[in-house]
Amino acid sequence: MVCKRTILTLVLVVISKGAFGQSPVDVYFGLRGGAINSGVPIEVFNNHYFPTRYYPESEKYTFGPTVGVLLKDRFEIRLEAVRSRFSFRSESGTPFPVSGSKYTSQVEARTWQYPLLGAYHFGSGPMRLFGGGGISLETRASGTTHTETTTVPPYPPFEPAVTTNSTSPFRLRLNPTAFYVTGGINSRVKFISIRPEFRYTRWTSYRADSENSLLFSPNQFEFSVGLAFHPFHVIRGVGR
Repeated sequence: MVCKRTILTLVLVVISKGAFGQSPVDVYFGLRGGAINSGVPIEVFNNHYFPTRYYPESEKYTFGPTVGVLLKDRFEIRLEAVRSRFSFRSESGTPFPVSGSKYTSQVEARTWQYPLLGAYHFGSGPMRLFGGGGISLETRASGTTHTETTTVPPYPPFEPAVTTNSTSPFRLRLNPTAFYVTGGINSRVKFISIRPEFRYTRWTSYRADSENSLLFSPNQFEFSVGLAFHPFHVIRGVGR
């Protein structure tokens, strides 16, 4: 965590120097939106003998702010905050009514990812190819869990099954790290740029086994489009 904070501090220092210094840098701020093929992988508990059944769903859209700096019109450093949503339903796998109870649970959640990316811009002119990669600084998730539990009284007199409902919020920080490979086209007209981009993400550090299940794939593909404003485009060396 200390290392990630140090990296973030260095990025902010570079950006601030670009905004107020006299070096040939181009600072920009903007928004990005995209579509993904999978949600952020989530580890959930399972039972080896009577495994819980999971039905995951992910919303295919992402969005969030971005800030970056282009050094000497070639080398780019970019920090993003990417919001996405996911949900999943789970059902107990134990035999009912022999087990005495069963449950169904619905989770609705959203995640924030914080990618730190570096890229190299090729060629010259208003439309240029770029490619690079990066690492996630942090991933956070929050949402609610709605659970319905049905219980059969175990002893006489045998009464009807009792159903209870509960809803609880949750907030957590996901530990696994994501590595990114990215590439696309940057189209620039004076102080505005549009960036269609394709990104591959590989999530690591999962330990899913017979006692755990992994929801969503650790391999994530995303197509995004970014719109950025370059308020300091008149700084020496970057005017177009």
